[in-house]
Amino acid sequence: MKTTTSKTRLIATLTMAAAFTAGFAMGPATAQTSLPQLLKFEFKFHYTDAELGDLNSAQKLLTRLEREVFEHCGGERAMRPDRKHATMRCIDQTMQTSIAKFGSPVVAQAYQSRTDG
Repeated sequence: MKTTTSKTRLIATLTMAAAFTAGFAMGPATAQTSLPQLLKFEFKFHYTDAELGDLNSAQKLLTRLEREVFEHCGGERAMRPDRKHATMRCIDQTMQTSIAKFGSPVVAQAYQSRTDG
């Protein structure tokens, strides 16, 4: 039963990674009104292709990414509840967007295993 669950999760993770990759490859959606320059979001993270190849490297990449995303989103050890909610939302969105942009099934699988437990 464990193998079936693992295969199912792997297939789901690969499907999600492919969908995210396809979505980002199509480019940004355009709206009738443009957002002010201040609202445009960008997160820069440097990595090498070697970090995308195996699960151990992907886990290390994710640890580094989580630390930088936490800092980028203004995370602190002690936060007011309202600030914590906004920070966690920023972290979740930035992590999901970053994982999708890697286009690596290995990184997507490593991230999925972290979020599952």
